[in-house]
Amino acid sequence: MNKRYFGLAIALSLFFPVSVGADAGGPDFFRVVDVASNDVLNIRTQPTARSAIIGIIPPNGNGIQNLGCKGGLSYAQWQAASPAEREAARKRVWCQIYYRGVNGWVAGWFLAEGSAP
Repeated sequence: MNKRYFGLAIALSLFFPVSVGADAGGPDFFRVVDVASNDVLNIRTQPTARSAIIGIIPPNGNGIQNLGCKGGLSYAQWQAASPAEREAARKRVWCQIYYRGVNGWVAGWFLAEGSAP
């Protein structure tokens, strides 16, 4: 699969709301993307930037277990949305993850498909 279609598949998988108790949609494992080399991705207690930080993932982090994502658009909404609406919705996706002993939430727009640890 070429990179453009692969990226679209990942983006679509992150747009579909998934309840926390449901099976995780999308890839089994994530990796960190678009985080500066001198920064980290914060793991939070709740799916909001205002919640407490309970851990961090380095900018080259990989093997982040996907426990499900929520927020964003449904598939029907995504199909009807403009490119600007799709980009804005992408910034509302939060994913519950497990990484090196920490279970919490990270901003989904900093994740892409990764590999198992």
